[in-house]
Amino acid sequence: MNYMFLICADDTTTPEAGAVMGRETPGWVQEMDDRGVRLFGHQLEGPQAALSVSVRDGQTLVTDGPFAETKEFIAGFDLIKCDDLDEAIEVASKHPISWFHSIEVRRILGPDGSTDMPLPDAEVLAQPKPGHQRYLFLVAINGIPGSDEEEAQIRAEVETWWEELAGRAGMRVFGQGLDHANTATTVRVRDGETILTDGPFVESKEFVAGFAVIDLLSKDEAIALAAANPIARYHHIEVWPFARYPFNND
Repeated sequence: MNYMFLICADDTTTPEAGAVMGRETPGWVQEMDDRGVRLFGHQLEGPQAALSVSVRDGQTLVTDGPFAETKEFIAGFDLIKCDDLDEAIEVASKHPISWFHSIEVRRILGPDGSTDMPLPDAEVLAQPKPGHQRYLFLVAINGIPGSDEEEAQIRAEVETWWEELAGRAGMRVFGQGLDHANTATTVRVRDGETILTDGPFVESKEFVAGFAVIDLLSKDEAIALAAANPIARYHHIEVWPFARYPFNND
């Protein structure tokens, strides 16, 4: 099965904790790469660089910061392939971030709802297109469904939006849906004990339902592309630039 680790942090990191995470994370990356369970991961710019994009009555609305107004924020992510949830939890609990913050473990879903579809080769994800900034788009929904007809229409429009990106060379990198937030497991390690919590890292009516990794020329282009996603008319698209210097050696 394929999983996305959402690396969740807050503003309480001490210099000592930061030093430990900075020192130990490369070793975790190497171990998981050697085991063949980790495909890709990257640090994101801080929440001050994130944008929340929505469209209402035809007008694009852009708000600074993440969609959820909490002290916690998504600091990075990893794409992981494990045999099952138990192995994913074991991998997450070894991540130095989990010793001080938390990691939300979510199954990645293919278009047909499968959890074992192939992920792209690491080389595909390794570097952004020259001259481009890489972004993580997070689909943030409020969990309130429309009618079956409305939901089907939204899915069809999103598939069209995604397929259109395929024709724009070098832009689309990778993206998929995530299993529902009520299937999430949040992992923390405190004093050597692994603590598991059902659900996302933050209690909110809104949750991350999917993601896309995309290379773009500018922030304005990122906003325009997020606004073009049909989901933006109903929910939010969170736009996160990748950090220039990742904490996990990508």
